[in-house]
Amino acid sequence: MWQRLTLNQPIVEEQVDFIKKGETPLSEVARELGAPDEILNLKNRLVARYHFIDTRYLRVDFGWGLRFVIPYYSPDLVLGGGGAATNVFEVACDSQFVVQEISFAFHQNSSRFKLWPYGD
Repeated sequence: MWQRLTLNQPIVEEQVDFIKKGETPLSEVARELGAPDEILNLKNRLVARYHFIDTRYLRVDFGWGLRFVIPYYSPDLVLGGGGAATNVFEVACDSQFVVQEISFAFHQNSSRFKLWPYGD
């Protein structure tokens, strides 16, 4: 059984093409993308962060098919795993709230399924 859950709408590069560094005000970013999830004040810079969480889980029961061969006993031979990751889109502004930098931080490796528990 494969399950995937994403909290908040993921932001993709095509959605932020309207942002021009040194020109676009933070108010326009908020109008297009919604209110940021977090705002940090860092030494004459304001950083707005948009979070979206991606969770993946896979569970396989290899004993399921044995119930047809051994009707009174069905052993659980389950292999499962997964993970969760918080991905972030950041907007850094100057003291006038004009966008100076944008960046994505994807943590997809921590939310991908690993078939074997001892490494990749």
